[in-house]
Formats: sequence, structure tokens, C-alpha cells
Amino acid sequence: MIYEKAQKILAIGNICDRCLGRQFARILPRIPCEEKGRIIKKFFALEAGKSYGNDKCWLCNGLFLNDLKKIRSAIKKKLKPYEFKTFLVGVRLSDEIVIREESLWEKVGNEFAVDIKYDIRQELEKFITENFNAKLNKENPDVNVIYDIGKYDVTVHSRPLFIKGEYKKFARGLAQTRSEKYRQTVQSIIAKPVVKVTRGSEDVLHTVGREEKNARCLVWRPFVLEIKNPKKRYFDLKKIAREINKSGKVRVRKLAPTTKDFIVDLKAKKYYKKFRVVVEFENPVRDVRRVEKLVGLIRQQTPLRVLGVRPERVRHKKVKSIKWKRINNKRYQFEITCESGLYLQEIITGDSGRTKPSVSELLGSKAKIVEIDLTDLIFEGESYGKSDERIQKRNEEKTVKKSKGKIQHFKIHEKV
Repeated sequence: MIYEKAQKILAIGNICDRCLGRQFARILPRIPCEEKGRIIKKFFALEAGKSYGNDKCWLCNGLFLNDLKKIRSAIKKKLKPYEFKTFLVGVRLSDEIVIREESLWEKVGNEFAVDIKYDIRQELEKFITENFNAKLNKENPDVNVIYDIGKYDVTVHSRPLFIKGEYKKFARGLAQTRSEKYRQTVQSIIAKPVVKVTRGSEDVLHTVGREEKNARCLVWRPFVLEIKNPKKRYFDLKKIAREINKSGKVRVRKLAPTTKDFIVDLKAKKYYKKFRVVVEFENPVRDVRRVEKLVGLIRQQTPLRVLGVRPERVRHKKVKSIKWKRINNKRYQFEITCESGLYLQEIITGDSGRTKPSVSELLGSKAKIVEIDLTDLIFEGESYGKSDERIQKRNEEKTVKKSKGKIQHFKIHEKV
């Protein structure tokens, strides 16, 4: 059976040792395909009294004879900028090679064969392992190398980096996420030193909720920074934290490597948020106790200020508690604890009747927010803000002024 199969293959035309031997790869698998091909050709050369060359191949069209060295060189050049310990290789075949291989199998069968894609992939896996001291990982590789035979092209996809941590924001007028409208954001401040060291192509900030542009975030807000297509993967997070904290506008702590699954868990968290907001009313307030009716369920349409960016919908969210302190007869400070997903500005202003009830409606006077601060995040009884409340009261107001070179450097020694 093996004899007849080999005879039929050799009768088709010139075939390289590698492609011939691959048709018998499952027989004595420890012997390389190229060596098997040479042995078979020598046998038939002695029998037929003629030689079988290895300079041309109708099946791979010279891929193993002429192109493999170029492929290795291209992969080595493409992988040089990347820092990685694990990898995966993918191969895209040209339609012509697939058709020729399937045509061969129709004539002689493929019960002992492995396909050419498998053969090339093994060859490239061996090359990368030996030249980059890296290990094959089919589940979660640092880099994925793809060779397209038809296009003679090598592409490298680097697995995203995920860095978790917590931040505070001390500057008003600083939006959370990057936008064409804002030159500097919380995201840009946190991401800048990370992108610089990793040479990533893009960054994405994932957070538990978001604060208003003009609100300070005086509680540690959990976040994950995602860096796409990083070239450098292993670096000191202590230095990254130091660079971020130099800004004086944003401060981070507990930086550590994490996974994509952590983002899913982060987004799924249910929590309450506590705000401190200073409000100025158009008319003197007569009976501030009427705002107690705010506690309970709030009906809120998508605010006019974000309509278009956010879809129109009606949400029902809870206000858990409200406290107040009189500054003068037109200005009050409120402390409001409410469910995540509730737009706080509209609880105060009413948003032209789109949020009901509201402070403005209950007190019968137009209201304008003067200052707003996020002071706590409460996850199933766990408070992020109360643990450092005394430090917050003593230091937060002076942080920006004293921040030049004096921000605390956190002791973060984990490496990504």
C-alpha cells in the first residue's frame, strides 16, 4: 500500500522531499518528513534506475526549498520589537496550494498524511522557540504570529495588557475619558507613561462609573487601563505610579497586572455613590426640609446634555439619603447618597422636568450647581471613602497647590 501510494505520487511530477515525506508523516513520526522523502526517492531511484530531483515541487511551488528562509527572516524582523514569553503561530494558505493538496489526496488518499499548513506551522513554531526562548501557548499567548502564504506577509498581534488600580481626581474641569473636545483627561494622564514604556497602539480606560467633568473624585475609584498591541510587557509599576502622580491632578495607587475577566467583574459591580454638592438657588429657600421627599425612587430620562451620545431611555434609580447644611439663604451644601447610574446634576436642576422629583422642583426655585465632589463609593457595605476620611478632610483642598514634586509615591513593586 505504501509502495503503490509513493509510486503514484512520484508519477504525477517533480515533488520535493518534504512534500513527499509529509504524505507518510503518521508512519514512524519521529523521522522528519524531509528525511522520509529522501529515503523513498532513493528506493525508487535504485529500482527504476533514474534519479528524482529536489529542485522543483509542483505541490508547494518551492515553498520549502526557496521561501522558508525568507519567511523565517521576516518573522524574526517582525518579532524583534516585541517582548514576549509565549506565542502562537497561524498560517493562511493560498487557494492554489489547498486545491493542489486536495487534488493529490483524491488520487492517493491521505490516511498517513498531515496537511501542509500543519507542517509549516510546526516549522515556524520550532524556529520561534529556538530564536526567542519562548514557549508555545494555544490558550492565551503574548503574541500571535500569522503568516499569509498567498500574500507573502507576516503580521504580529500582541495580546492587550490590563493594569488595574484606583485613582482620585483633584482638578475640576478634567473629563474622565479621552475625547476630541478635551486636550487632557484622567485617561490621558494615567495612560501617557504606560503607553510610552509599552509602545502600545491604543489605550482604553475601564472604570466603575464616572464622575462629572467639573466634579472632583475624592474617593479611590477602581479602574482598569487596557493597552492594545503593546511591544514591551514587563516593567516596573512603581515608576509608572510616580510619573502619574507628578501631575497633581490625578493620583493612583494599587497598580497591578490583571486580566480581561476582571473588567467584566468590575462593570458588574452594584454600588451606591455619595456626593457633596454646593447649590445656589435663584430665590431664597423657605423650607429646605422639603428635599427629604427626594429619598426614594427617581424617574429620570436621559439628560438633555448627553442626549445623542447616550440613547433616549427612562431609568428608575434610588436616592438613599440626603443631608444639608445652610451656607446662606440662597446657597446650601447637600450630601446625597444615590444608586449608581443616576445623573446627579439633573437631581438638582430637574433638567426641564425630565428628572422627577428634583431639588429644584421640591424647593420651587431654579438651582445651579456651584461645586460637586464624589466623596464615597459603597459596594455591598464596603466604603471606599471612609477609610481615609480624616486625611481627606485635612489635605484634599490643598493637594493641587502642594503637588509639585511632593505627591506621595506609593510603594508598588509588582511587575506586568
